[in-house]
This record gives sequence, structure tokens and C-alpha cells, in this order.
Amino acid sequence: MNVFIVEDAEIVREGLKNMLAAIPGVKVIGHAVDEQGAIEQIGTTLPDVVILDINLQPGSGIEVLKTIKKRHPAIKVMMLTNYTDEIYVNRCMSFGADYFFDKSIEFMRVGAVLSQLAFTGGLDNKFVAL
Repeated sequence: MNVFIVEDAEIVREGLKNMLAAIPGVKVIGHAVDEQGAIEQIGTTLPDVVILDINLQPGSGIEVLKTIKKRHPAIKVMMLTNYTDEIYVNRCMSFGADYFFDKSIEFMRVGAVLSQLAFTGGLDNKFVAL
């Protein structure tokens, strides 16, 4: 399973890369730190899963989400953010996010879910706010 990370905080990005490197069947194929770079690189690499923050400098992860789902609807998107108010969860769900994680308390759940998906070989279409 190929994963692309969109995160502008280096410490979070590196933490994700290290966590995902330990999961059999999961490969990080790239990362971006801003909206435009994310849209361009995701269109080129066509990953199975994108891990996406809402707040990017510059840009918006929600705009990245909208573009991914419009151009490449089969790509699964996991939102990983500190913006966890219901309004953000609902916006992400309405634009097609498949998973929503609170970065401050559910960081490790991303790895657990990817591990399960890699193990079962399936990516379901359900939106999950954990």
C-alpha cells in the first residue's frame, strides 16, 4: 500500500514516516508541505492513501482533499489534524475524507488503521471519525 504524507510540520512528518516504515506492506512514496505541492505530487504518484493535515503553510488541506476526491476518487484520505471541532469533521466528511484523526491524541491510530488495511488488503469506503 503506497502512502503519501501532506504535513508541513517536520517533526510530525518524520514521526509518521518512522511509524509507517515499521508496517509490513506500507510504503511512504512521498510527502508535501503545502497545498500546491501536494496536489501536483499526488497527481503524479497516485498513492493508495494520503495522510493529510488541514492546516498547511501555505494553503489548506481541505482544498487538497477536495481536489484529490474530484480528480482521483479512489485514493483514500486520512485527515490527521489538530482542528477537530465538529465543523471540520463535517466539512472533511462532506468532501470525501475516509478517516479523521485527532493529531494530539490519535496519532498512533493512523498506523494501526494502515496496518489493518495492509493486512486485510482492503480499503473500505466508510468515513470514520475516531
